[in-house]
Amino acid sequence: MAGLHGTQSYAGSTWTARLRIDPALLEREAEQAQLKQAMAEIGEGQPAVVVVTGRPGFGHNALLRWAGRLAEKRSVRVLRATGSLTERDLRNGAVIQLLSQLGPEAEGPLRVLRGPPEPDGLPGLRELLHTVRRRPTLVTVEDAQWLDPDSRRWLQALVRRLSAGVPLALLVGRTGVDRHGPDWLAGTSAAGRLTRHLLVPGLSPRAVATLAGTIFGAPCDEAFADAAAEASYGSPAILHAALHGLADAGQRPTAADVPQLRTVMTSIIGDRCARALRGLTDESIAVLRALAVAGDLLDFTRICHLAGVRTAHESRLRSALQTAGFTLPDGPFERIHLPVARARVLEDTPIAERAGLYARAARLVYRSGAADEDVARLLLHAPPIGEPWAVQTLYGSFGAAARRSEFARAATWLNRALEEPQRPEQRARIGLDLAGAEAVAAPVASDRRLAAVVKSPGDGETWSHLRVRALDMGLARGDDSWGRCVAAEALETAQGRERDDLIALYWYAVRCRPEVRDVPAPGVPALPEHPLAPAQAGIRAGQLATLGQQRERAAELARRALEAGSSVPVMPRLVAVRALWFTDAAAEAEGHLDALVAELRRGHSRAPLARALVLSADLHLRGGRVDAAHRAMDAAERALPSVAWHPYAAPHLMAVRCVVAMESGRHDEARALTAAPTPPDTETSIHWPLLLFIRARVAADEGRWAEAVELFKESGRWLVRRQWPNPAVLPWRSLAALACLRLGDRKQARRLIHEELTLARRWGAPSAVSLAELCARALDSPGTAASTTVPIGPNHLAHAWALADLTTEEATKGDRMAAARLLTELSDHRVTRTSSRLAARVRSLADRLEPTADPEVSTLDREWAVLSPAERQTAELACGGLGNRQIAEQLSVSRRTVELRLSSTYKKLRIASREELRSRYRLMEGT
Repeated sequence: MAGLHGTQSYAGSTWTARLRIDPALLEREAEQAQLKQAMAEIGEGQPAVVVVTGRPGFGHNALLRWAGRLAEKRSVRVLRATGSLTERDLRNGAVIQLLSQLGPEAEGPLRVLRGPPEPDGLPGLRELLHTVRRRPTLVTVEDAQWLDPDSRRWLQALVRRLSAGVPLALLVGRTGVDRHGPDWLAGTSAAGRLTRHLLVPGLSPRAVATLAGTIFGAPCDEAFADAAAEASYGSPAILHAALHGLADAGQRPTAADVPQLRTVMTSIIGDRCARALRGLTDESIAVLRALAVAGDLLDFTRICHLAGVRTAHESRLRSALQTAGFTLPDGPFERIHLPVARARVLEDTPIAERAGLYARAARLVYRSGAADEDVARLLLHAPPIGEPWAVQTLYGSFGAAARRSEFARAATWLNRALEEPQRPEQRARIGLDLAGAEAVAAPVASDRRLAAVVKSPGDGETWSHLRVRALDMGLARGDDSWGRCVAAEALETAQGRERDDLIALYWYAVRCRPEVRDVPAPGVPALPEHPLAPAQAGIRAGQLATLGQQRERAAELARRALEAGSSVPVMPRLVAVRALWFTDAAAEAEGHLDALVAELRRGHSRAPLARALVLSADLHLRGGRVDAAHRAMDAAERALPSVAWHPYAAPHLMAVRCVVAMESGRHDEARALTAAPTPPDTETSIHWPLLLFIRARVAADEGRWAEAVELFKESGRWLVRRQWPNPAVLPWRSLAALACLRLGDRKQARRLIHEELTLARRWGAPSAVSLAELCARALDSPGTAASTTVPIGPNHLAHAWALADLTTEEATKGDRMAAARLLTELSDHRVTRTSSRLAARVRSLADRLEPTADPEVSTLDREWAVLSPAERQTAELACGGLGNRQIAEQLSVSRRTVELRLSSTYKKLRIASREELRSRYRLMEGT
């Protein structure tokens, strides 16, 4: 590398000497070779033209000076001229500089040039060419972008006169990004034949490491070199100034000093931008400010319109901005290529002018049909527009950000929308959506905003709907104490349908707080036993379901609430869905829940959507659909991340997530979830017993039976205190009884099972009764456990696990034949193909019972049972002789999906071909 007389490794492992290096000539070997070639050509009596272009500070003028020194060493005459910003209006400035170096021969032309202008004359050109024939000459013109028009014409004429036998090389250095040099040179007929175009690139990290090692006198870290090259855009001038500044401050070129490096670089670039701004005309500055505001959204013609500049000057303005190093051309656009430059331009713009520029830009960009968020970014810095399109645009941007789960950005758009003048109802509606977005990042602010809407004094149906929706949204996040207080206050003035809904939401909040008995606050009526209002019917259905009484009445009330649709608040509808499911109308309940989720997805209420999705996951689990539950939980946490859930609602999320992990075979994750610390006040939540119940199941899974019994009983004590005895809610007595059997406490097990059977029969739902009866069979004498077939109902997962536990108990008691028959029944259960944990239990039991298994318990059946439903369906079609393409068409999936399913099937069955698959299938079918 030029100027180096020692060695240094890129990573900084070797350093031999502190050297003097010209930063502008680092990594310029290719350009220097081109300039040497030009020198060789004039030595041979041939002309040459070289245009060296680079961004400000990239060292293009330094290359011309280096070439001049080289020429002088070779006894070539060097004539130098430099363009200047301050002299760009001085006629023939560069020509006068060149001719002043010719000596006496140029005195006459110089007098002419300094006198009155001559329209058609080119004074000094003939004299220069005359001397060149006697003495090879190098002409260098630095900063050619600042040349006056007369000097440009003179140099154009010089290039036109270059021909074989004229030993003159013209080297032109200019600021810019166009490799093909200045327009005035490209128009000459000889330019294409003679001209070389060099574009000076930025320095690479390797060159930066070399420069840093020279300046600091120490090895340079690779991370430091990479960061310096990126922050400086490879500019030797910026690097030289920044590295010297850091060295003078005692810093070192290490990764630890990268933050200080970036700070220094930003400051230097900003200062250079400020100096460059002072050299621009008022027109150019106006256009540059417009570019800083909307250059990414408007083409240059519209930018000029925004800046109030005539479009006739476009090309001149573009050239001026590119020459100053601020912009890069991009088709019809002009881009400010340095973020620091854009920031400095905006900082230097007066506040009022900047705000007005953003407002005009927003209007212009909106009319051009740009995306909402592009317009919104401009509106964010503009004063209120006062036109409907501004609010519509900001609201559309909010929706787009919310769909991407960018809640902070979504809240920003709506906060700006609230600055626009609008009707109070519209402002309240936007406030609700803003509260929904704030529920993620600023939940306390969200609650305050919702409370303000609930307390709004507006009249009419619209305001009633807004107040009820605000309270519903607040309760969805889980703060039931807040909801109870706000509802009681709002009821003091509420009338009609609004009052009915507020009563329902008040009693929902009371139902969720264990320290509050069913005694209403002063002025709040009790919840009717036979309510007519749909929202109250949903809450009453939930009461009856938890009490385990009047199942048919509970189902009727739940249906009334759900069939009323979106006119009913979300939380009473969720209570109604849960109550209807407990009556064993599972398909109907889940259909209503799916419709509710779809409705909420169309809106922007994040907390209600998250609560609905968690309930959906809960019901999917109860029905044995583990994959669907997993997807619902993921969607719930996308809608409302776990950190935003109120401590009163968080246990529900934690418990369902834990069950999903357990049933998916991720026991370590389940253990970690149950052992994780809970937020303050969690133990007073309505969902606390569910979390205790899940902790008990984890303990039972690990064989900690005594701990499991205590946790099951603690969960039950909480439910008993709340008078929620229905075993359909949580079958804690049955599972506690099975744990007691493992501890040998048959007396307590029998008592718990008896209570469970009594309560289940009183409720009357077949699923609750069947589960209790199945658990009761564990207390029977050996051989009787398999004597009765019990209906399953919709609670497939609990039923399958009870059957698995009963099978284990029979095997432990020694009745292997009864256990084998139960295992056959269990293997036919579809949950064994959706729950990894249950499938593992089935395989374990099959291995344990293999020696004396009933002939009905086929090994092939058990192997086939480990396949997922999709894999089994695909395998059966393959065994039926269909090819992959035909299977894909029949199942409406891709061929790749079919291939992946069959590959997974081969691995699970430990086979290698479709022939083996068909053989296994024929044996299993008995054909």
